[in-house]
Amino acid sequence: MPVQSRLVNAAAIAASELEDWGPVPVPIGTPVSQLRGRVISANADGSEAGVWECSPGTWVRQVMDAEIATFLSGHAVFTPDDGEAFHILPGDVVFFPANSKGVWEIRETTRKSYLTYKPG
Repeated sequence: MPVQSRLVNAAAIAASELEDWGPVPVPIGTPVSQLRGRVISANADGSEAGVWECSPGTWVRQVMDAEIATFLSGHAVFTPDDGEAFHILPGDVVFFPANSKGVWEIRETTRKSYLTYKPG
């Protein structure tokens, strides 16, 4: 099967070339993080792949699908509801199991490539 979608040097795409996805749904205080991104593949079951960018702020994670993400730039801290906070920096790969909940603290505008999917 041929490659259908690709982004070249996703870390260097200008923010202005990403779609404005608006503010995070459940912010905690101010500033309210703003989201940008580009979906490069979407499926009927709601799974998708793309690039996501978030400005500084603190908020509650709302993605309930499983997700694997490679962080391209920025600095974030994620605190799972059932675990210890951890820092996320460029080059890190993080797997979020389905229904993982927690709080994002975006310290520096953060960009990741991601794949969300329905397990099982």
